[in-house]
Amino acid sequence: MSPLVETIVVAGAGTMGAGIALLAAHNGFDVVLVEPDASAQTRALARLQKDAERLNDSPCVSRIRFVSAPEPVPGEAIAIEAVPERPDLKEAVLKSLCSALGPQALVATNTSSLSVSELSHAVPEPERFLGLHFFNPPALMKLVEIVSGEETNDESIARARSFVQRLQRTPVLAEDTPGFIVNRVARPFYLQAMRAHEAGAAPAEDLDTLARGAGFRMGPFELMDLIGLDVNLATSDSVYERTGAARLEPVQIQRDLVAQNKLGRKTGSGFYDYSNGAPTHDDAAPEVPGTLNEDEHVVIIGYDGIALELHERLSKAYANVELWQDEETLDRIPLEATIVIDIGDGATDRGWVLKALDSLLGPETMLFADAYATDIEAATKRLQHPERVAGYGILASLEHQNAVEIVDYEATSDDTLELAQELFESIGRRVVLLEPVPGLFLGRVIGSIINEAVTAVEEGVATADDVDLAMRLGTNYPQGPIEWGREIGGARLNRILKRLASAEGAAFGPHRALYILDAEPQPEADAGVEQVTGE
Repeated sequence: MSPLVETIVVAGAGTMGAGIALLAAHNGFDVVLVEPDASAQTRALARLQKDAERLNDSPCVSRIRFVSAPEPVPGEAIAIEAVPERPDLKEAVLKSLCSALGPQALVATNTSSLSVSELSHAVPEPERFLGLHFFNPPALMKLVEIVSGEETNDESIARARSFVQRLQRTPVLAEDTPGFIVNRVARPFYLQAMRAHEAGAAPAEDLDTLARGAGFRMGPFELMDLIGLDVNLATSDSVYERTGAARLEPVQIQRDLVAQNKLGRKTGSGFYDYSNGAPTHDDAAPEVPGTLNEDEHVVIIGYDGIALELHERLSKAYANVELWQDEETLDRIPLEATIVIDIGDGATDRGWVLKALDSLLGPETMLFADAYATDIEAATKRLQHPERVAGYGILASLEHQNAVEIVDYEATSDDTLELAQELFESIGRRVVLLEPVPGLFLGRVIGSIINEAVTAVEEGVATADDVDLAMRLGTNYPQGPIEWGREIGGARLNRILKRLASAEGAAFGPHRALYILDAEPQPEADAGVEQVTGE
């Protein structure tokens, strides 16, 4: 058995290096923090003292010793390089660490975007080299990606896993592919949000509201401003350059902002203006009426899932609500119905239903339809009364979605939009009006995240369970994307992404393995996309 490692070496006293050092010291390790710049050492020490106070562990800073160059450490040391994302700089630092520590040391890089295998060329005995990708701030984020290079051996992975667990962090194994797990799967959260914004879907603050309403802690635009648009763009550039995948290509609006030095909070403006501090937002649910609405007669067409849930919720807000489960008897829907909500199966175009309802019901009856699956804009061109049709977006369950997107089609009247807003607010859901874009906003963003996750599993980047775990812990997603995909359904996602691809190119279409999301979980399955089990 190897002796227990009690000292680690961290090279680089920037935000990440100092954060890793603090995390290690807080968990009982002696830390040697290598930083040749004396002023950087001073800044790092001040930051360490402040962050240690937040952890209620000020004494742990005394376990961190600054040095200006790597020096020998007794025992089987672990060394972590955490300098800026420049290959030449990282290689030089790795060579210096290996020279000082000798062949018994486990050597790791904290790179978030470079190839671990390529960096391993700087390490004698590359079988002892791997990636340990911590997330910022390391003292708070619970995830560490362990990235194996082409020559990393099993013993090194086991040592790394044990070390991460001693830091009271959760390790996940990832292959050495662009972006690893988190930065790869998270790209669509930013890229598809910006593409929707560029297409004129809605202002950034409204799109952020929808994202928070779907369970994300921050919307994509406020999060990019917090990270720094330049930092976020650099990661996107790196992933795109290493993959060449058109779906991962950075968006021009972000390049323009970076060129103008509008980098977010740190420069005072980005997608938001910070001249008067960070903008505030109110995500409080609308007040639910205390009495039942007796003016409207609501009919819901559907038979499971969203239809059943909507029937239950609307029955607490409206006196007259019917669930219509037989599509062959649409001609029997009561003529006194004032609102008809078509749910459908979520995976097929319902234009034929809208056409049938338009011919059967008087023009005073409002028609609401699922805008993710149905091309409502095309359908309304075949209707006598297109002004009474509104599109809505509920991905899978209102239990997990506190904001609903309503589409403002050119033909839709203000009265129709107002009634749609009133209906969803009556069940405590916020409403955001959206211009018509394929997949709307949540459909294209969440659908593309899930699609990227399935693609990553299929390519062997990580197991489905590790992808879900990584995205929950590394990005605070409300659900793992594979789990989320099972809830929404592969067929529904396939329909949403096909509509997106028809408008923006085949690169944005569904992966062929999305169907697995509709299959029964196989707990004993081998690794690969067939192991998509959720939790």
